[in-house]
Amino acid sequence: MNRKFIWGVATSAYQIEGAYKEDGKGLSIWDVFTKEPGKIFQNHNGDAACDHYHKFESDIELLKELGVDSYRFSISWPRILPEGVGRINQKGLDFYKRLVNLLLEAGITPFVTLYHWDLPYELHLKGGFLNDDFSDWFGEYAEAVVKTFKDKISLFATFNEPQCVIGLGYGTGIFAPGYKLPKSEILRAVHNLLLAHAKAVNVIKSHNPSAQAGLVTCGAAFYPVDNKPENIKILPLAYQSQYDELSILLYTDPIFFGKYPEQCYKDYPQFYENIKPQDLKLISTPVDYLGINNYEGVPVEADGENSFKMPIRQYGYPQTSFEWAVEEDCIYWISRFLYERYRKPVYITENGMANNDWVQLDGRVSDPQRIDYLKRYIGKVLQAVKDGVDIRGYFVWSLLDNFEWASGYSKRFGLVHIDYKTQKRSPKESFFWYRDFIKNNKF
Repeated sequence: MNRKFIWGVATSAYQIEGAYKEDGKGLSIWDVFTKEPGKIFQNHNGDAACDHYHKFESDIELLKELGVDSYRFSISWPRILPEGVGRINQKGLDFYKRLVNLLLEAGITPFVTLYHWDLPYELHLKGGFLNDDFSDWFGEYAEAVVKTFKDKISLFATFNEPQCVIGLGYGTGIFAPGYKLPKSEILRAVHNLLLAHAKAVNVIKSHNPSAQAGLVTCGAAFYPVDNKPENIKILPLAYQSQYDELSILLYTDPIFFGKYPEQCYKDYPQFYENIKPQDLKLISTPVDYLGINNYEGVPVEADGENSFKMPIRQYGYPQTSFEWAVEEDCIYWISRFLYERYRKPVYITENGMANNDWVQLDGRVSDPQRIDYLKRYIGKVLQAVKDGVDIRGYFVWSLLDNFEWASGYSKRFGLVHIDYKTQKRSPKESFFWYRDFIKNNKF
């Protein structure tokens, strides 16, 4: 394996930090959304989460024991700028300074995500992503973070999963802020997000030209039902068939090609024909990589010369606790497709499985399904690398069991079990498997 390959784990601020109104932090849309009855499983919230804000030192000890090269985490925008813009909360910055310094002392590379869904509530009240000033707000926030860490952080992601930010937050309404908006407003939100991404990339490069900056995507990971040439050939058509706010190409084509997918102009001319050329020029500001989050996929097969179908999976197919299919071919093909389409290095920024884990009577947390899942998916990542896909790193989601958005604490993704009553950390057997895998760099 190329020595540049990074093995890591990932988390996000709202899902693990807790301390939601401590040390001057402002409210986020999730702080407010989770207080609305019925929005979250059993009305759970992230007020305390994993209490990482107070336990980050012991969590870094876990990272050291795990032996990862890198730790991907997000910074809470309202912890840095309580009102979203203007006044900087020094105590918030100091928390992340301590975190980053300890990571560097441990020889662990920080991989920072600027936005993992926790929009400052004060900016939400001003329209959030629907306000055309959003990109300037985000640029100001990026400036506060990057200026502070320009000499210590060299890996940045601007946005995590814009498909969920906009598609689930402004489209279906199942994520904060819980909106179900008309298409014209959703498209505006997408466009403002992409402008914000580009402005943040420019901020990052202005302070550290050698830093790597990119965006983390997710979405339907189409893969062929088998390796017949006609089924492989149809894959681009499958990916191009989706171009709405939940798709991949709606967000990535403008970054890499400087234009939205062609079908957008055909179906929504009233919006796309009025986009300023300078906007697209800005959005296509060069990035260094594309992050891919992948958990499951969609099998496809050719149905004639220029058509495809999605066959029904076999009865009793393996599933995670989220009822997501275990189908490791998807991570190979989404990596290969996006690399061949854009010719930019790839990081697998999230991959993992929700499982029904608990601490057993003997104190162990046995999770053989997760170990098998990781073997399957990592094996396909390594196969993609062998086949010429420029993948630079792989990150397990997640280090810790955590608050899983609308599912609350009902789903456990962690390599480390969290007792949410006592906040006790118990490494699972998958933790030790991943530790040994990283150490040996082989199965």
